[in-house]
Parts: sequence; structure tokens; C-alpha cells
Amino acid sequence: MLLETLQTVATPVGLLFILGGAVLGVILGAIPGLSGGTITILLLPISYKMNPALALGLFTSIYIGSTSGGCIGSILLGIPGTNSSIVTTFDGYPLTRKGDPVRPLSAAVCSNFIGMLPSLIIAIILAPLLAKLAIKLGPWEYFALCFCAIAMVVGLSKENASKGLVAVGLAILISSIGIAPISSTQRFTFKNYYLYDGFSIINIMMGMFAAKIILMEFAKGSKVKESAKVQVKKFKPPIKDLADNIGNIIRSFFTGLIIGFLPGIGGKTSTFLAYSTERNLAKNKDEWGKGAIGGVIAPEVANNAGIGGELIPLIALGIPGSTPMTLFLAALTVHGVNPGPLLIRNNPEIVYMIYAAAIIAAIFILIVEIVGMPIFPKMLKVPYHFLYPIIIIVSLLGAFLSGNSLYALFITLAACLMGLAMDYFGIPIVPFIMTYILSPLLEKNLRMALNMSNTGFLSFFTRPVSAIFILIGAAILVWNLIGHRLKPVKTQAAG
Repeated sequence: MLLETLQTVATPVGLLFILGGAVLGVILGAIPGLSGGTITILLLPISYKMNPALALGLFTSIYIGSTSGGCIGSILLGIPGTNSSIVTTFDGYPLTRKGDPVRPLSAAVCSNFIGMLPSLIIAIILAPLLAKLAIKLGPWEYFALCFCAIAMVVGLSKENASKGLVAVGLAILISSIGIAPISSTQRFTFKNYYLYDGFSIINIMMGMFAAKIILMEFAKGSKVKESAKVQVKKFKPPIKDLADNIGNIIRSFFTGLIIGFLPGIGGKTSTFLAYSTERNLAKNKDEWGKGAIGGVIAPEVANNAGIGGELIPLIALGIPGSTPMTLFLAALTVHGVNPGPLLIRNNPEIVYMIYAAAIIAAIFILIVEIVGMPIFPKMLKVPYHFLYPIIIIVSLLGAFLSGNSLYALFITLAACLMGLAMDYFGIPIVPFIMTYILSPLLEKNLRMALNMSNTGFLSFFTRPVSAIFILIGAAILVWNLIGHRLKPVKTQAAG
């Protein structure tokens, strides 16, 4: 099936979409303050009338390009293009300041490809196996999986799980507006027919991500450092650097793959973990943080290996593992594709289109970054005072087109204001978005399980799989709520 899909993709239109998405993703990933997620959100309403397979292929290539391009700003400017590229600045930028930007860029470009391609192959193999197992699960297990995924995201809310729970509560409250599943009763509609269908995920994400982020960056007056002084020559194959770091590459690869598989942890965690592990194992510990090439290879391999890891639960279970995967889930929903274990059976062309686009995009990105390396500094000199207004206008236009009414525009503006308020009060947005997307699935399976059982909530604990996931999720929540209070007690006891 994958070979048939590759033949479908290998058409002028298909290749143009993937190449364009890959290049656009690299550029946006390289520019600090922007990301592939921004353009993905902008394109969601526009892609509604596109061929679903081509649209998802475009989004896939944008995501992979953005993930790979984040290292450019980190190495040349010391400013990470994406959150997951923060660690690359530790050693990438010091190498640039020493007058050798080509070495870390060449190592990063190759590390991106080395981490990405094998992880995609593993995803192709493991996702169908996990989906076959998931088909045998009932609503009890699906509810438990969603609960555990949300709990893991809340548990990583910057050591403030209570505010993460506030975000989850807000998401459940807002997602409950409209027609209830199964019973079809109206909730919080106030006899307003605009509220019957609830709030579109496109409007919510446009407001909370695209519009809010641009307004925040514009208000901060964010400017890129002068990159004109950085001279980047042609790509140099980093054969020796890669050969000297084979153990580093293997360990970082599996770190990224495993962390990517776990919902809510994300690339930033895997890069920090891979970097700290390799620094502790390195013989030249004193050089790390001052320009060690291993400090560039480890986070870049882990970051890109996480792509395959994140695709496995998304395709097999319909559970997004990160913010970019949440965008993928939204894109699937927009095009009428139901994510979950039956996705591979009912829409195999969509699944293999994602795989094929990812593989082709990875190859395109490697070639583009090798050939285009001398022009990297010019990519970072985009005039923000022109770029931000354009993105805001496109965001609002996309919001209007998604519902063909001013109502959709007002919802987007309200979501933007809500996002700003959440930032002000320190309430994390990622748990909100993930819960908002998973909430219908969570409620539907909860109601189905209770209707199918004679023992009520006890049935969730009499089935081993659902009991395990609920207990894991509850343990994560409890530990993050009270764990920090126990640390001082342990410290005093040790003293």
C-alpha cells in the first residue's frame, strides 16, 4: 500500500505540495517566533476544499520542515527557531561565534535526517500492530487512554499542575457547549443556533496560537539579531563528527523515539534528556556548552526521532502526543476523517499518504538544506513589521472563511483574548487544546461505558487495561500536585 501511495504522491502536483510545504516549514522553523504550526493553522480553513490526502501531505511536510529548520536560528543566532531547538543553542551558537558555523549546521542537517527516517520506518511497522490491538478495546479503555494522556500533559505544566487542571476544566466546560453526544440534548446554547455546533477547533486554534503568538511577539518588539555578519559557506560532509558520535546517535535516537511516543512530553523534553545523558557520558565534559559538536548532534537526532514516535499513538489510537500532532488531529477532523484504531482500516490511503509525504519531505529537506546552506543568514532577516500584519490578516480571513460568517471571526478574537488572559495568569494552553480536542471522545466513551455496564464506575476498574491507565493517570496527577511539597520534607530528613 505504501508503494502505491508513493506512486500517487510522485506526481507533479503531489511533489510540488510536499516540496513547497517542506521549504516553507524550514523557513518558518528557522525564524524565531514563528513555526510550522502557525502556517498550518492558517491553512486549515483554506485546505477544507482540497483533496484530503494532498492537504495532509502538505501539513506533514510543513511539520517536518519546521522541526528540521529550528536548528538554523539556534546555531546562527543563538535564538531557537522552535522550542525543541533550545538545547541546540548550547553548543551550536558557540561554534558559530568561533567562526565555524558550517560545521554545526552540517552536523545538524545530517542528524535531522538520521533521526527522522528510521523513526518513520518504525512508525510504519508499529502503528498497524498497535491499531489491531486497540480495535479489541472497548469504551472503558478509550476513556482511560484519553484520561491518561490528559493527565500526562497536565503533569508537565511547568511544575504547576493545579493551573494545568484549571486549563482542563475550562476546555471541558467550553467543549460541552452545543449538542450532547448520545442524548442529543442542548447544553449552554441559550436558544442561539450559532452555539448548536459548539466552537470550531479552527477558530479556537487560530485565536489561541496564530493571532495570540503574533500579537505577543509584536508587543515584545522581538527582533532577530544581526545575521549579516555571519558568513556561511558550502555544506561540508560531517563524516568524522558523525563517526565519532555513533553511540551518541543511537542513544539519542531511542530517547527521542520513546519520549515522542509518550503523550504530552514533547520534543523539548527529549532534547534536554538526550543532551544531559550524552554530556554525562562524554569524555570531554568541560567542552560541552562551549562548542562540543556532540552537543549539536544529540538534541537534533532526538528531536527528529520524536516525529516517528509521535505518529504512532496519533495514527493507531487517535491520541495526539504534542502540539503539532494536535494540529494533525484537527486537520483530520476538518477533512471528515475519524482518527483512531479504525483509521488504518477505513482510510489507509490517508495513513500511507502521511508516511509517504514524511519520507519524501525528509529527503527534500536534506537536499534543500545542503544546497541552500549559504543563504541561511538571509532567511533570518525577514522584516517582522511586514510579516506580522500579513499573518494577522490571513488569520482573521481564514477564521471568517471557516464559518462564512462574522460569528466565526468573533469566536477567533475571543479565543485570542482568552489565550492572552491564560498567559497572564500562567494557565498553560497545551493542556487546554489537547483536552478540547479529546473531550468529545472522553465524554462519548464515558457515557457508552456507563450505559453498557451494570456496575457503573466500578466497571472501569474491573477491566485490567482501563484500570491500569486510570491509575497511572491518577498517580501522575497526585504526584505533580503534592510531590513538590514532599521534597523539602525529604531534604530536611536527609539533613
